Amino acid sequence: MSIPFHTPVPVDGSAVRAAAAQCGAKENDAAFASIYLLRGKYDTEIAAENGMVFRRYRSGYRAGSYGFPLGLRAHLRDAVCRLAADARETGAPLKLSLLNETQCAQLEEAFPGAFSVTPAEEYTEYLYLRENLAALRGSRYHGKRNHIAQFWRGDPEAMIQPLIAENAQYAVAIARAWLSSRENPEEPSLQAELRSIEEAAAAFDVLGMSGLLLYSGGEPIGMTMVSEISPGIWDVHFEKVKPGFPHAWSVVANEMAKCLPDAEYLNREEDLGESGMRRSKQSYKPDLLNLKYNAVLKDGVILC
Repeated sequence: MSIPFHTPVPVDGSAVRAAAAQCGAKENDAAFASIYLLRGKYDTEIAAENGMVFRRYRSGYRAGSYGFPLGLRAHLRDAVCRLAADARETGAPLKLSLLNETQCAQLEEAFPGAFSVTPAEEYTEYLYLRENLAALRGSRYHGKRNHIAQFWRGDPEAMIQPLIAENAQYAVAIARAWLSSRENPEEPSLQAELRSIEEAAAAFDVLGMSGLLLYSGGEPIGMTMVSEISPGIWDVHFEKVKPGFPHAWSVVANEMAKCLPDAEYLNREEDLGESGMRRSKQSYKPDLLNLKYNAVLKDGVILC
């Protein structure tokens, strides 16, 4: 029987969260908010079966591939066999995209020598211990502490408010202001990100979003949106600051970490090979680099 793939809808959230919790997922693409908000970018399809969650991609970088099955490791072999059968129906080899090192090892254990694995360096994710981003202790965070101190000295009346569905429109306004200051605001990827922010704001509670707003001079000037991938692991989906507040970026990141006392790691996602994004993510001193790989079934190999 074919896997019952369909376009992600909000009610899929409970199955995705349960499966991500079962395997302790740390990847941003295992967050239901990411799956839902990026469904158009990758033409994503999803299915839940026997406690496992399957993802199939039809466009973009991941076109023609599947995500690593989410759920109990004991069910992994059967789940990959299901994907292999689905791939055979399309006449294409089974390709699993953006696996981490642990998933590659699990795949090799289940199917020794069956897959060719290649790195996807630009999709390496940067994870940070929440405690480190909240406390910013030691010389390695000296620059971040300076930015934060300068911001609060410039506006001691500035304040933080929780981001909730009722004020999420301010986050969208901040994102629009940030975008308008860019040299290329019509660039397709930037427009797609804005649409995702608008959709996240509109479906804030359904997607399990959280976040904060930073106010200065009585106006919202900074925002971040986050959601939990699995217990203790949070994804930073969006982080924006209005033009003219260069020190506010560090404040937003620091305050968000303070607001998640039960989190262990914050996933600030990948740099996509962009040098500016890489410098920014490295400046927060990642505690874990989640390296990514693509795995393709070797010619002539029959898995199951």
